[in-house]
Amino acid sequence: MRNSISFYLNGVKKEVKGADVFLPLSSYLRYESRLTGTKVVCAEGDCGACTVMVAKWHPNAQENKYFSINSCIAMTFSMDGANLVTVEGLSANEKLSEVQCSMMRNFGGQCGFCTPGFVMSITNMHEHKDKPDMQNAKNYLTGNLCRCTGYSPILNAALDVDTAKHVKVKQQYPPVDMAQQMSESILIQNENCEYFAPTTLQEASAYKEKHSDVIVFSGSTDLGVQINKGHLQPKRIMSLHLIKELYDCEAKNSEIKIGARVTLSETQNLIEDHVPSKDRFLHIFASPQIKNAATLVGNIANASPIADTTPVLMALDSVVDIYGQIGRRGVELKNFYLGYKKLDLKKDEIITHIRFKIPTPQQKINNYKVSQRRDLDISTVNASFNFEMNGSQIESARIALGGVAATTIRLSAIEDKIKGLEINKKNVDEIKKLISDSINPLSDVRGTADYRKLLAANLFEKFAQEQLGL
Repeated sequence: MRNSISFYLNGVKKEVKGADVFLPLSSYLRYESRLTGTKVVCAEGDCGACTVMVAKWHPNAQENKYFSINSCIAMTFSMDGANLVTVEGLSANEKLSEVQCSMMRNFGGQCGFCTPGFVMSITNMHEHKDKPDMQNAKNYLTGNLCRCTGYSPILNAALDVDTAKHVKVKQQYPPVDMAQQMSESILIQNENCEYFAPTTLQEASAYKEKHSDVIVFSGSTDLGVQINKGHLQPKRIMSLHLIKELYDCEAKNSEIKIGARVTLSETQNLIEDHVPSKDRFLHIFASPQIKNAATLVGNIANASPIADTTPVLMALDSVVDIYGQIGRRGVELKNFYLGYKKLDLKKDEIITHIRFKIPTPQQKINNYKVSQRRDLDISTVNASFNFEMNGSQIESARIALGGVAATTIRLSAIEDKIKGLEINKKNVDEIKKLISDSINPLSDVRGTADYRKLLAANLFEKFAQEQLGL
């Protein structure tokens, strides 16, 4: 069993132990490694000033690829087995990279504070797109904010990169395979916290049963914010990154199965041909940096009543796969939430996968999110509708809503009641009323209860117009 984590930082191997393991990655980079090009502004994963690139260990990948993440909400322990590159690492032989030169040519840096993050995100785009266009540039820079409001020169810089001169990160720093060390469990202790990374589900379950205060970390895109803002000081942390089966990500036998270690970006790549509505929805769910770190199962386990993926999965009749000391079991997602932040999990149990059937052509599906800002914002209401139709008649319906109760909910009673109805203006108005009358949301800064009731009803009408031929 190891008592440290190891990773490569700008091509140099680092072994980290003790208190440094528990630092936010940005703090380790700035204060322990003196790589101050990585800036911290929001400490919430919103502004992108702290963007770095990382190729994480993956047991099933033929090639480990570099992706951008927010280092302010990543934890240093999450870098175990990774290859990490900061803005300082892009230059070679005391010469700036082509992306950095393009930013200079196009006057992309103004006050300069956000510039390193933009450089890293543009570098990430050129890592994955050989001939990016303006829409690609806008998509890849969704997670970067400029307070000087100078986005035009930054976008120009993103598209002015000379690909003949540009050196991809994977060529400059070929990812080092650290598979041998990843076969060993990790236990790191100090006076404030204990970190455990098992290699088997049996180890993980036994540890969780023994320690009721343990917090399971995945992408830390929510927990990292809580730590930065002083709302969370975990005493015990467990990572599942060494358990190989949790990286399952496959479409097989008409079913999609996604493991607990699969990121949202990997999920999106898998489902783009199988569930186009969910693929489109994930485009506005979060920034590239967030999607490259956050996991789908982590979003489920976080149990937020306004989680954006949960209504979609609930409307797809998803099943949560669970492992505990007595074995494995599956729970329908619609029954998994017992109350606010309360899950159908025993003290020794761990979520291993989420799975659902690939939709058929007969299923009419769409997903909706209403928020004050289009990208990178918390939903006021989100909804997912999945209807099977026989002409204009409803054969079956699945309606899931978020932001209207203490948990994401399925409106099962309404689903049963509307079977057999024809889709026409009168019946759609009746279904809208049923939806509005069946929920009792709270009022908060994002909207009043009445506004949420109206939104939920109107989203169904929008769905009926777009998908059901109203």
